[in-house]
Amino acid sequence: MSGELRTIARLYRNSLRLHTSTVLGDPVASVLNLPRGAEGHTHYERIRSRGELVRGRSGLCMSASHAVCNEVLRDNRFKVAPTSAVRLKLRPLPGQRTDFLVHPLDDSLASANPPEHTALRKLVAPLFGAAQMRARREFVEELVERQLDALDGGEPVDLIDAFALRIPSLVIAELLGLPAADHDHFARWGIEFGATVDGARGARERRRTQVLLAELTDYFAAAVAARRAEPGPDLITALTAAVDEGAMTEAGLVSTCQALLIGGFVTTANIIGNAVIALSENSDQHEMFAADPGLAGAVVEETLRWEAPAQYSVRVVGEPLELAGRQLTRGTPVVALLAAANRDPEVFTEPGRFDITRPNAREHLSFAAGVHYCLGAGLARMEGEIALRGLYRRFPRVRAVGRPEYCPSRVIRGPRHLLVRTDD
Repeated sequence: MSGELRTIARLYRNSLRLHTSTVLGDPVASVLNLPRGAEGHTHYERIRSRGELVRGRSGLCMSASHAVCNEVLRDNRFKVAPTSAVRLKLRPLPGQRTDFLVHPLDDSLASANPPEHTALRKLVAPLFGAAQMRARREFVEELVERQLDALDGGEPVDLIDAFALRIPSLVIAELLGLPAADHDHFARWGIEFGATVDGARGARERRRTQVLLAELTDYFAAAVAARRAEPGPDLITALTAAVDEGAMTEAGLVSTCQALLIGGFVTTANIIGNAVIALSENSDQHEMFAADPGLAGAVVEETLRWEAPAQYSVRVVGEPLELAGRQLTRGTPVVALLAAANRDPEVFTEPGRFDITRPNAREHLSFAAGVHYCLGAGLARMEGEIALRGLYRRFPRVRAVGRPEYCPSRVIRGPRHLLVRTDD
């Protein structure tokens, strides 16, 4: 049997096992087998009801506890786990311009462990420091005001396409030195990538992942070449210098640029979309915010707690250890349910209530914790705050109409399309 056929056979067996475990009532399998785009909190609460750490039929462990998830994220004995792309041994496609294929998560610092992660983060983190964010605040504010004009009308408009995706997409393009005219490519890649984070479940999904990664790899390899020929005041130019000095590989640079692009706007778009949904469903909170748009920072934090843009994160036990009273062996996968941890009643009073005055909302784990705390958290917070403040200042009665269409992913949670009205 060829390697390709073996891969397809393995995908089929894994999918069948997961489906069987779900049918047999395994709560862990039911979370991993949710329909793409489905709301998962009912299933997360089943995990919480079973204890702080629940082991599924496959041996995989899962936690909805804030304390346990926080421990898993902060303890370096738990290693970050790659997505299925690496396990599927993806290779360059025929006709691809570059002779390598990289993944935004698997081949960047997002899936690196110390000490490699430490070295890579030292290269990238200064580019997202507080001073750099302050320097770009005025740019974001001007951009938001321009984009709000697209929402000014009497007919319902798709908030995601017209506003929520464009703000962070144009900001990260400016940071990386990419053409703003390529926004449509960025938006499509971001949406498609959300589904690949779930892992491929068949030959068709594997092929779709390959095509997406080939497009991303070719695009950023060309962008790196352009910055080498004509350096500029952007992040790609800065990171290209790190490659030339031997501190980063060419493939590592391309995958890091991919991660910065996709992570740089998908999270913010989901914050904006999820906030508008939550405010539309909670009229008292909507009225409070519309009366005082200065609460935008609080709205961002409560939205992150209420609906985590990344619902869960996977770690693998690097050495035998004890977690929540269980002895875990090396190689045991542990799923930290970030979205459930953010609604842990041990930490958050009335966790099922959306409350923009919640004093400890910032204790959420939506940006993870420990060495893998989200590199772009400051940027996402700033963009979300400025965008929501501008939106509700210009259109205090903005509200969602109809049912939102969510991104086709189990991990990424946010609306792909969201019709809103900005008038009465």
